Order: sequence, then C-alpha cells, then structure tokens
Amino acid sequence: MTTLPGLGLKLPASWGVARLSEVTSKIGSGATPRGGSSVYVASGPALIRSQNVHDHEFKAEGLAFLSREAATALRGATVETGDVLINITGDSILRTVIVPETVLPARVNQHVAIVRSNGKIDPGFLQKWLSLPLMKDYMLGHSSGGTRKAITKGHLQSFPVPLPPIEEQRAIAATLGALDGKIESNRRAIVFISDLIDAYSEKFGGEFQIAPLRTIAISRKESVNPSKLGDAVVEHFSLPAFDSGARPERVAASTIMSNKLRVPQCAILLSRLNPRFNRTWWVSGASEVPALASTEFLVVTAENELELAAVWLALRDPFFREELPKRVTGTSGSHQRVRPDDVLAIEVPDFRSVAPEVKKSTLALLMSAERLRVESERLTALRSVLLPELLSGRIRIPNEEATS
Repeated sequence: MTTLPGLGLKLPASWGVARLSEVTSKIGSGATPRGGSSVYVASGPALIRSQNVHDHEFKAEGLAFLSREAATALRGATVETGDVLINITGDSILRTVIVPETVLPARVNQHVAIVRSNGKIDPGFLQKWLSLPLMKDYMLGHSSGGTRKAITKGHLQSFPVPLPPIEEQRAIAATLGALDGKIESNRRAIVFISDLIDAYSEKFGGEFQIAPLRTIAISRKESVNPSKLGDAVVEHFSLPAFDSGARPERVAASTIMSNKLRVPQCAILLSRLNPRFNRTWWVSGASEVPALASTEFLVVTAENELELAAVWLALRDPFFREELPKRVTGTSGSHQRVRPDDVLAIEVPDFRSVAPEVKKSTLALLMSAERLRVESERLTALRSVLLPELLSGRIRIPNEEATS
C-alpha cells in the first residue's frame, strides 16, 4: 500500500504519488483586462471567468470576448487544449473543469487558474482528482484571504496527487468522462426540446384569440405547514433546485422552515421572483410522496395533461415572457416579484383549441425532457459514488497496464 501525504489515503502499491508542481508545466491565473468590460467585443478570443467554470461542466453562458489588443495583453493567460481550469477565489472556489476545445482561443481572468499537465498525468484524471470532495476539503484547509477564500499558486503547486500508471489514469478518466458526456448530451437535448416547444408557441400563437391566463389555467393556492407532516419525506420544489437542474429535492418535511404550496401531480410552476430570469417548471408523474413548492412559484393546473401542455405553450408565448418582468413590484434586485393576480391577468394565446397533435407532441416533448433530467440525476449520483472509489484504487478498471 502507498499512503498519500497529507490526506492519509491508502492507494494501491503500484501507484505513485507526486506534488502538483511535479506533474504540471504551468500553474497560473490571468488578470482583469485593462479597461474592464469596455474591451469586450462581440467575437474574438474568449475570456473565461469563474462563472463559466463548474465541476465537470463548462457553462458558456455569460462568456466574454476580448478585442485583439486585450487578448494580446493577456497572452500569459492563454488556455490550451487539455488545460484543467480551477476557480481560486470566492464562493465558487475549487470548481474545476477541462476547457472544451470549442471555446479556444481563450484567456482566463484572475479568478481562474490554468493547471497544465506536463505529460506525467492525464488531464481528465487530474480534473477528477481536484474535484474529489476529500481533496477539496484538503485544499480548502489551505485557503487564505480572510472573509474571501483564496488558493494561491504556491498552494496548488504543493498539493498531492496520486499517480496510477498512465494507462490506468486514462481508463479512470474515460470511465468518469463517459458519465460527463452523457450528462452533457442530456443537457443539450433538454435545451433543444425547450427551443422546439418555444418555436411551437411562436408559430401557432398568432392563430388564436388572446385571453387572460386565468381563463385557461387553474391557479392552486393550498398552503401547507411542513412541520405538521413530521418526518415524512417530501419532494421540495425550490428556486435553488430549479437552478441546479430542475429536479426537486427529497427531504424530510421537518427540515423545511416555512409554509409551502401543495403541488398536484400534474402542474406547472412559474417563478414570480425576479422574473427576468424565466423559471417555468413542468411537474408530471405519479410521485409516491407529497410535493411542496416555494411560495415564490405560481402553481397552475388544467383539466388533464394535454390541456396543461396547452397552458405551457401559452406561458412560452413571447409576449407573456416579455410582459412578466414589467409587472414586478417591490425594490430592485432579487426582491422584485409579480403578484399572483397580476400574473393571471396577463393575456396569452388560448391554445386550448390548437390541433390535438400539437398538444400531444408538446406533451411528449415535455415528458422526454423530464426523463432526461431524471436520467442525468441518476448518472450524477453514480459519478459521485464512483469518483472516490476509482481515484483511491478501491475499484480498479482492468487494462493492459494496470496491476493489482
């Protein structure tokens, strides 16, 4: 057995250990471009910021692009194929991902570090190691910066890494990477489905009379005090759960501190809070546990799932989506919300008389997207289970080079 210094992790005898500085040719972050956002342009080399770097996933939303002059000034922060990116400051500290080739050419700002293999470690294996919860806890123990967490280049250089034979590293990275790939494929399919339904709404919406939303949808307002449910398990539809993948959390009712809305098994949840960020949630299926939603949602139903699909098309109507943020009350920022009655008063196309095949197709697409979300949730859970087992050598992947 080999023991990894600092972590006390037992490794197979055939595995080596090293410091990150010994297996990398570059560890370093970028800087804020001179002129800040004024040098951003519509196209050019990308500027990768911490908001783009998530564990196992690169999010292109909000990606900035630099002028040629600004990119040249940041040439020391140039990202190359296979680079591992890690956030080194702030609330997103230690999120890590391999940069997609589709993003290149690119630079990073001062909140993101480039960790580049020198060939002794597989980049995919390295990214998985840096994302391991045990390793994250270890790295956080070395963070500095007072109220703002930060990891320095010196810290990164000193961190330990296990070194299986290179072929075994690649096999581990390929196994976990296959899960990443399927999760990403599902995500793209869900986006495509959403865009296709929106296209349905835009194409057919002009063919129907408009009417207030309250005339085509049923608003449900049943309030529930979770404490009265004791330790019963419930599905909790919250805004954070939507933002993290549009899947409810299963929790004990006793852990929920405020009143919630009861969610029928066939419903749509529409966020009233800060509606410029559209959150429309399809809820369908025979869950065996009660479902509760944040009171920041409007809960609407219809006579059946086909009619609810017609409501979904109405809620995706461009006018409705543009109008909703105009109806906000309250102060600026995250406290802006729309009153339920004001949501229900917005006029939408009455899709109830749309051709049955359109409603059936919309319903089928919504159900497909939900199945993909469930599958991704299970794959994510599987990855979490496999990650520590494979990276510690407790589970081995047979290959020509690996030895017991």
